[in-house]
Amino acid sequence: MTGSSAFDGVMERTSRGGAIRFERRLPFPVAAVWDAITNPERLADWWLPSGADVSIDLRPGGAMVFTGRGDDPSTVTATVITVDAPVLFEHTHIVPGSTMRWQLEAADGGCVLRVTQFVDDVDAAIGNCWIVGLHTSLARLEPILIGSPTAWDPILFAAAQIAYSARGAAAPTAT
Repeated sequence: MTGSSAFDGVMERTSRGGAIRFERRLPFPVAAVWDAITNPERLADWWLPSGADVSIDLRPGGAMVFTGRGDDPSTVTATVITVDAPVLFEHTHIVPGSTMRWQLEAADGGCVLRVTQFVDDVDAAIGNCWIVGLHTSLARLEPILIGSPTAWDPILFAAAQIAYSARGAAAPTAT
């Protein structure tokens, strides 16, 4: 499957908390997807809901710094854990107790991207709709890869929240 037409993210409870998992089959080579997930300029175009400047020191212990633009100049920092270019990238999340793992594998006609967000507090992840945010961000990845960036889509976010909340993986929408 390419794109994100299906609400295919999974929230699993584990002995250490939980894991949010996505798998995307993309018609692009591993190197192109690696660049999109590790190049600060490209990452800023699809992962975050609003504009930010991103810097990444792509080595274990290096900092990933996100600085908001415009009305929200706040800065958040994550730490790089593992870099095994071009197949594995792990880093802390900006929320303490959460880490992200990006795995790439060559496949016929492109590659498979597996994204896992490990969380120590599943209820907080559900309440804060982390699976919805990640789903909405991943919907913007393929357009970036073809050179047609898309804006954050609040309608997709709302639809994803309804779908994931029906499965108990996100908070229900406000009525």
